[in-house]
Amino acid sequence: MVKSKSDLLIICGERSGDLHGSIIVKKLLSVNPKLKIHCWGGDLMKKSGAIVLEDYRNYSTMGFVEVFFRLNFFFKKLQLCKKHIIKYSPKVILLIDFPGFNLRLAKFAKKRGFKVHYLIPPKAWAWNQNRVNTLAKFVDRIYSILPFEVDFFNKFNCNISYVGNPLTKHINVAKNKDDNLKKTISLLPGSRESELKYSIPIFKEIIVKLKNFNFLVCGVNNIKKEVYSDFKKFKNVTLYFDRTYEAVSSSDVAVVMSGTASLEVSLLKVPQVVVYKTSYLSYLIGRLLIKTKYISLVNLVLDRDVVTELIQGDFNKENVISEIDMLYEKNNRIKISRSYDELRDRIGDKITENEVCEKLVKEL
Repeated sequence: MVKSKSDLLIICGERSGDLHGSIIVKKLLSVNPKLKIHCWGGDLMKKSGAIVLEDYRNYSTMGFVEVFFRLNFFFKKLQLCKKHIIKYSPKVILLIDFPGFNLRLAKFAKKRGFKVHYLIPPKAWAWNQNRVNTLAKFVDRIYSILPFEVDFFNKFNCNISYVGNPLTKHINVAKNKDDNLKKTISLLPGSRESELKYSIPIFKEIIVKLKNFNFLVCGVNNIKKEVYSDFKKFKNVTLYFDRTYEAVSSSDVAVVMSGTASLEVSLLKVPQVVVYKTSYLSYLIGRLLIKTKYISLVNLVLDRDVVTELIQGDFNKENVISEIDMLYEKNNRIKISRSYDELRDRIGDKITENEVCEKLVKEL
């Protein structure tokens, strides 16, 4: 193998991966400022001190059909990433989430003698269980941020450890939200344009219907501001860009596009309804492949119905408003709050980046 031009190469494909990576980069450089860290990531890792080789916004997408129609594009990006692996010859490659892309890189890299670590492994327990065999064969160490994953992956002889969930460090324990209700609802439409395409039209209908409520719409800076422009037409809407925690904490109820955000809202102890919608064909394929009972991390971690999930056709104005009404009832709020407490206890207080960096430092 050629001499390393990089100590660590981090590869992610979305904003949450960029966030996880940025925390790790910052901590590693605080221990050893001389480390050369490169990434396929974004602004957050760049600000933390990594050298960005490719911005994830150039290749991030979601949905079976959406990916299918861009296969040639992704193939070219995959080939470019492989060239970067060979060129920089990193001592360790850290893959973060983004399984369709990263699993192929794991196989490529391991066959060429690179050390491969994986933070937030593919959800093989939900669908495409064959992926776990790839992990067992081509990944040296796996870091899980979901406590229930460890038993599943251990069955396939994966070297996996639960490192805690990074959100528990960055979200302080919130007080109960039962008193002083302000008729304020936060809307979290997602962090990808493919998600906003489906969530924003329904959110606008809800805003029109509930004229006596204030809405805090949580936008993200990795998406063009024009996408949110329609919200500016409403007097009862305030836009919050990359200030999700502030907006949610100021709300009585949240409506959340499924993803990491559902777990964030639970840690902020705000009652929520989880929604999700994609292209009809992607939805049909997903129904055939996905084996879990739930889509929200809250329900998955606790393995029971805690928050309502409105998926595809069920995600409409009438159903969301009905759920919002129920979430304003005191008994329901108390019940959800207790479940949130249980969820936080189950996740624990491990500091993810400490656990990951401790293992990485030994390899660098």
